[in-house]
Amino acid sequence: MKIKLFGNVSMYLSWSLVIGFLLYYLSTIVSMAYVLFIDGVAGRFVQFISIPSFILVFGVGIGFTLMRKHTLEQKELGIALKKDFILAGWIGFLVGLGFLGAGMDEQFGNIEWGISFVVSNLKTITIPLLYGYICGNIFEASLTPPLKT
Repeated sequence: MKIKLFGNVSMYLSWSLVIGFLLYYLSTIVSMAYVLFIDGVAGRFVQFISIPSFILVFGVGIGFTLMRKHTLEQKELGIALKKDFILAGWIGFLVGLGFLGAGMDEQFGNIEWGISFVVSNLKTITIPLLYGYICGNIFEASLTPPLKT
C-alpha cells in the first residue's frame, strides 16, 4: 500500500514491513526485559531513551538528506536516509566522545576515576549509534518503493 506523505514522497506499507517491524520491536523489548529482570543486570529501560540523541540523529539525518535531495531520484530516498541516519549516529557518537573527554580533564591523572567515568558514560555515547541504525533501516524499508516483478 502506498501512502502519500507530501510532494512526491510516499511511504510504502506491506505485510512483510509490518511483521518485520513487530518482530524487531518485540524481540528487542523481550530480550531487554529478559536481561534486566531474569538475568538481573543492573539498569532500566529508560536508559535507552535519550531525547538529545534522538534530536541530533533525526535532525542531522534529515538535514543531510534535504541538502542533497535535488540529486536523488524518488526510489533513492529511503537508501539515502538510511546512510544519512547511520552517519548522524556516528556523528552523535563522536560528539559524545568529545563531551566525555571534556569531563575527564577535571581529574587528569586519577586513573581509577577516569576508567570508571568512561565505563559509566559509555552507555550514553552509544545511544546515537543505536538510534541511527534503527531509524535508518526503518526509513529505508518504508520509503523505498517495492521492486516490480
